[in-house]
Amino acid sequence: MDPFINVEIFDQTYRLRCDEANAEYIQRAAAYLDEKMREAASGGARKPLDIAILAAMNLAEEVLETRHQKDNLLDEADQRIDNFARLLDESQGLLDDKDDPPAGPSADPPAPRF
Repeated sequence: MDPFINVEIFDQTYRLRCDEANAEYIQRAAAYLDEKMREAASGGARKPLDIAILAAMNLAEEVLETRHQKDNLLDEADQRIDNFARLLDESQGLLDDKDDPPAGPSADPPAPRF
């Protein structure tokens, strides 16, 4: 297979080097960038560089928001895991208490508080 792939972004064709395993991924990425550039251009006549910068800013915002969401999900998952581990520890403690022999008449009475 040819180690290059042609992609079209905002009516420009680019020849990119890639291996066969990444060809579809690169095509999808180029199509997404083309979509973002067309969205940025829809606001009126602008220079291609301005359109590219606006598209890059929109993509950067998406990346930052996605990272924020991922961090929130990881924090929530960590909290749930901690809560579950605590519940397991508590339930194990209850099971351990059941295994202890019951206090009978031979046990010392509790010491007075005063």
